[in-house]
Amino acid sequence: IVLAHMAIKSYDLVVALTSGGPGGSAWLPSNFMYEYTFKRNEMAVGSASAIIMLMTISAIIVPYLYSELKEKAR
Repeated sequence: IVLAHMAIKSYDLVVALTSGGPGGSAWLPSNFMYEYTFKRNEMAVGSASAIIMLMTISAIIVPYLYSELKEKAR
């Protein structure tokens, strides 16, 4: 779960090390969100991609937390 979370939000590492990589080979969802929100000034596309990233992480983390807390309550 931690690795999935870091893969989605590792924007700073990609930009600092490769600036997106040669030919966009290191393109991540966070790069897409930043590009559309701040460089292309398309706020709707950028915010929609941020919401999709949030929902993806939530779909992974919420069931995991539910199962962990359910086991500890027993």
